[in-house]
Order: sequence, then structure tokens, then C-alpha cells
Amino acid sequence: MSEIEPSTSEHSTIDLRGIGKRYGSTPVLESIDLSVPAGSKTVIVGSSGSGKTTLLRLLSGFDFPDVGTIRIGREIVAGPGVAVPAHRRGVGHVAQDGALFPHLTVGQNVAFGLDRHERDDRPAIVSELLDLVSLDPVLASRRPDELSGGQQQRVALARAMARKPSVMLLDEPFSSLDTGLRASTRELVSAALTSAGITTVLVTHDRAEALTFGDQVAVLRDGRLAQVGTPTALYCSPTDLATARFLGDVVLLEANASAGQVRCPLGVVARCTSLNGGCTALFRPEQLVIDLLVPGVDAGGIVARIAAAEFQGSSQLLTLEIAGTSGLELPVASGIQYRVGDQVTIHTIGDAIVFPAS
Repeated sequence: MSEIEPSTSEHSTIDLRGIGKRYGSTPVLESIDLSVPAGSKTVIVGSSGSGKTTLLRLLSGFDFPDVGTIRIGREIVAGPGVAVPAHRRGVGHVAQDGALFPHLTVGQNVAFGLDRHERDDRPAIVSELLDLVSLDPVLASRRPDELSGGQQQRVALARAMARKPSVMLLDEPFSSLDTGLRASTRELVSAALTSAGITTVLVTHDRAEALTFGDQVAVLRDGRLAQVGTPTALYCSPTDLATARFLGDVVLLEANASAGQVRCPLGVVARCTSLNGGCTALFRPEQLVIDLLVPGVDAGGIVARIAAAEFQGSSQLLTLEIAGTSGLELPVASGIQYRVGDQVTIHTIGDAIVFPAS
């Protein structure tokens, strides 16, 4: 038996152009353009009702777009006069609940996707696939209900990989797992897909999952792609406030742009030549550093008073009174126990992201 080797074929690229889908008179997806490079992982993230599931169904071949084209490698699989069914697309699919066959063993579940000519090598191939998803091959004789939720999801991935797909589609496969298990399972699945060189599209509503899993993140909102880019680019340079809020905590301050500078209660926080007048300055919480004010020591920064402090375990939510604001809420680590009435200094790291006033 030959080893499972990473795929380098250009046939695993994905390209969507002008995709639109309606159910009755209701538009679900509009003008979707998205490219997924071969061997990479793209995450489509959005809230419930944004169109994520519909987009995944169009990629898998369980449904077809009303307009636009979908290409996998060199082949157009959906478009005007073209509707390649799911079983002919070379696409693997892992559902939210794994969808394992309860009456079959783990090994039988994994072997279900093997071609007939591979049946003589079934035990060896099954062992290799289980090892690829970091599962002990001795688990092959167990039933799915004897495994943890994370193990079941990895078995489902191994079964999908048995068909040697050029593309893997993951439909919120970690959402039913508890927090700790979700993170570890996600890391193992990501490593397995990268090792196999399989082009992957993950759909999720979890922003942390999107930022940690994907090489590329596509934010879907109201049926349209709001922004596509690397996780770092989307987190640090969101194109609109809605995307910024969706991808992480924000601190918003009223600001004013004049003579190329953006000024807010924290001072000059950015340079901007495209805006003039009222605007909004956005910081991520980690860009704002606070320290207790030491009497008689000029530490610089902006002086503020703590008006409220809410303990939240690993963090505290502070409400800071600063001249020119109605109160600034800022989450900070719980290493220092701040008290109401304490005076602190605030320093900024890097520039604020500036948006026109809404």
C-alpha cells in the first residue's frame, strides 16, 4: 500500500464568481466572489442567517446557484448549463454532528469511503487514516458511542479523507464540543488537513475559531462578503465597524479629524488625510495599557479615574472616567486588583483605526 501523500494538484483550487442564490423571492447570497488557493484553509464566518450553510451546500453540490459559476480546479462544477452532482465533485464533507454510522465500528465507518480495489488493504489503510487524525488505531474496533465527541469528529474526518478528496468542507464541526475539547480537536484536524495538502473550507459562527483555523477568512454578512483576507488583516484592519465588532472586542471613542490628525480624549491617536471633522476612533483592548498612578511621579499618558470595576475571573471590566468621555469600558487582566476611586494612566499602543462618524 502506498502512503497517503499531500496533494499538490491545481485541481484543488476553488473559485466562485458572481454567485447568487434565492429561495422564492428572498435573496440568500448575492454577488459572491471568492478564491481558495490549493492546499489552503479558508474560513467563512458569519452570524446565523448570513448565508453560510447555503454557500457550503453550493460548494458541495447539494444545491446549485441561480447565477454565477463555481470552479474546482479546471472544472466548472456549477454555472449556466452546468450542474455537477455532489458525488462527482471529489469533495469531502464533515457535518456538525459527524454523522457516523452508529451500528458500525470506527474501522468500518472509516472504511466505508474506500474504493473497492482498496478493500484488501482495508486494515492498513484504516490504521493509516486514524493515525493521520491523531487517533490510536486500536480504536478501530470500538463503536462511535464509546468515543468522546472530539474523537468522533476526527473519525468523521478520517472517513471523509478515505475518499482522497481534493476539497474538504467542514460545517461547524466543533460547535457541539466543550471549550477545551473544541480547541484541541480543531488543532488536530487542522494539522491533519495541512499534512494531507487538502484544500479546506470551514463554516463557523465562532470568531476565535475563524481567526485561529484559517489562512484566509471571509466575513459573510446578509448574504454578501463584507471582507476577505488573512486573519491578521481582518482583525487589525477591518473595513467597517460591523466587521470590527464581529471579530473581537472594541473600544470606541468619539474623535475629530483635522489637518491630517485624529484627536480624541486619549490625544492624537492616528493620522488620516481622507477625513475631516467628526469620526470614530477604534482600539482593540490590548492597545490600551493602564497603570496605577503613583503620586508625585509623572508617568505620562492620560489620567483617568476608575468609576466601576467588575471582576470576571481572568479579567476585570473597568469603567474609566476621562475628561471628554461619558465613561470608557475597558477589559483588563486580573493580575492587579483595581478599586473604584483609583487613579490610573492610559497609554496607547499603535494607531487607532478610524471610521467616518455614523
